[in-house]
Amino acid sequence: MTNSIDYLATVFNSTLRQMTPILLVALCAGVCSKVKVFNIALEGTLLTSAFFAFLTQYFLGNIWLTIVVAMLVAMLLTFIMSFCIVRLNGKPMIVGMAINTFSLGFTTFMLSIIFDTKGTVSDMNMGGLPKVTLPIIKDIPILGTMFANLTVVDYAAFLLAIVMYVIMYKTVIGFRLRAIGINHAAASSLGINVARNQIISTTLSGAMIGLAGCLLSLGAVTVFTQNISSARGYIALAANNLCQGHPIGALLSSALFGFTQSLGRVLQNTAIKQQLLECIPYIATIIAMAVYNAIARRRAKAAKL
Repeated sequence: MTNSIDYLATVFNSTLRQMTPILLVALCAGVCSKVKVFNIALEGTLLTSAFFAFLTQYFLGNIWLTIVVAMLVAMLLTFIMSFCIVRLNGKPMIVGMAINTFSLGFTTFMLSIIFDTKGTVSDMNMGGLPKVTLPIIKDIPILGTMFANLTVVDYAAFLLAIVMYVIMYKTVIGFRLRAIGINHAAASSLGINVARNQIISTTLSGAMIGLAGCLLSLGAVTVFTQNISSARGYIALAANNLCQGHPIGALLSSALFGFTQSLGRVLQNTAIKQQLLECIPYIATIIAMAVYNAIARRRAKAAKL
C-alpha cells in the first residue's frame, strides 16, 4: 500500500513538472485568443526561447539574466507575429508557421555553429533554475515527494494563472481586452485603440513563453536538444481551446496534458513499447479536441432550437 501511494506521489510530481510549461504557453495563447489574434507560433517561440535560455546560462552563468533574456526573445517573436497579423494583415496561419519553421531551422543551425552538434548539448556543471524547498512539507513523506524538485518558475506558473484571471476578469484593462475580442467595432467606438492593445497585450504575454522555455532547457536538467519543445506549443494551443482562454481552466486542461506526458515517462520500464508511450500526449490531444468539438457542436444545435 505504501509503495502504491509513493508511486502515485511520484506521478503527481511528474505531472506538475510536465504541465507547467504547457500552462505558461496556454496562458499566452489565452491572452491572444481574447484579443482575437490567432497565435500558432507558440511552438517556434517556445523552442527559440529555450535555446537562448540555455545559451545565455552556458556562457554567462547568471540565471536571473538568463530568465530575462528568454522572456525578451519570446516577446520579440510574439511582437513580430502580432505586428504581421494586426498591422500588415498577414494570414495568421502563414505567419505562425513561418515563425515555427524559422525557429526550428535557426536553433538547429546555431546549435551546429556554436556547439558543433545537431543533437544534444548539456553541461552537468551548469546551474539551472533554483529549486524551491518548502520548509515543512519537505519533511512529510508523501507531500515531500509530491512537491519535490519544483523550480521557482513552476510555482510562478500557478501564481500567474491566478494573476491572469484577476487581470482579465476583475480589472478595466481585462474588460477592454475582452471587448476587443468580442467586437472590434464596439471596442473602437468606446475609444479603445484596438490594434495597439492587440499588439501590446500579445507581446507582453509572450514573456510567459520565455519562462516556459527556461523550464525546458534549465528545469529538471540543464540540456538543450534539437526540437526540445516537442510540439508542446501545439498541445498548449489545444489546452487553450479546451478552456476557451480562461486562465483557471488552463490549469485544468494543462494538468490533463501534463498527466499524459508524465504517464508516458513512468511507464518506460514496462513492457509497453517506447514508440507507443511517446504517442500518448498526442493521442490525448486528438481525443480531447474531438470530444470538445463534439460538445461544441451539440451546444450550437441546442442553441438553435
